[in-house]
Amino acid sequence: MSKHKPKIAIIGAGIAGLNLANLLAEVAEIVVFEKSDKLGGRAATHHANGFSFDHGAQFFTAKSKVFQAFVKALEAEQVIAQWDARFVEVAGGEIHSQREWDDEFPHYVGTPAMNAIGQHLAKNLDVRLNQLIVSIKKPNAHWIVETAQAKYEGFDWVLVTIPAAQAQAILPESLDFNAHLDDVLMQPCFALMLGYEAPKVLDWDAAFVSKSILSWISVNSSKPNRGEPFTMVALSRNDWAGDNFDQPESEIADAMLLALEVIVGQKLEDASYLKLKRWKYANAPRKDEPLEMIDYASQIACCGDWCMSGKIESALMASWQLANKLKDVIS
Repeated sequence: MSKHKPKIAIIGAGIAGLNLANLLAEVAEIVVFEKSDKLGGRAATHHANGFSFDHGAQFFTAKSKVFQAFVKALEAEQVIAQWDARFVEVAGGEIHSQREWDDEFPHYVGTPAMNAIGQHLAKNLDVRLNQLIVSIKKPNAHWIVETAQAKYEGFDWVLVTIPAAQAQAILPESLDFNAHLDDVLMQPCFALMLGYEAPKVLDWDAAFVSKSILSWISVNSSKPNRGEPFTMVALSRNDWAGDNFDQPESEIADAMLLALEVIVGQKLEDASYLKLKRWKYANAPRKDEPLEMIDYASQIACCGDWCMSGKIESALMASWQLANKLKDVIS
């Protein structure tokens, strides 16, 4: 007689949650819950009026061997592609250095959009979208996951992969790792998206920015397989977003547009499409040691990019490490 597979609830369909689900799918029955109607978390893409914007994670690199193998597999499936951008570093509106990204240290993006990564990872999974988690309870031997729409029972394990502050809001207070969550400070960011019918002439595709309220600019349409029309994405500094997070959207967008015009040296007010995205939990400082948050007695755990640093590679590695620790325990 075959052994009954344990049942696991994974909260969050970002890169960490989806990768975790795939890694544990052989040893458990997995259900992934996601509060939004989109997959991939901050590996996100916004489509509107014929324009497309990667308005979260802009690109990623691969340093660890585990992540390099993951990237190679995605590249073979044409889910991602190398972005050989003309890259500049800008300080105070002046270019201080420039180079072209190449094979020596490749930079990658999802293709034809960043959200292709989440869509690919979710292909064979049971993902329930638009499921805002209200509470997680364990009144007996099994966990109950309650959403705004329904109650789901019978889970042996619950794995939470959403931002730390959101995890704290739904997790029981008695867990062993709650103190670690208190120490996680995730930083906000604004993303300004601009779409134009006619292309702007720029000598670069991507810019790291300092001495400005902006931190990053990309010509989104310069990424592989994007094509026309011309699009740009500008990201704010984390500290500036923190200081201005509750300001009116129009004031934030105007300030970012003005800063962007200073850097590119031309007027940009003729955009056919303009939208601001507020990311409340956009980034996390690098940890000296990766956070490990597993309560074996209660059979609940947390992970996310914020366990290491706010990068796609961190999300993948945090979920990979958690899956390896849990496989022998839950199988």
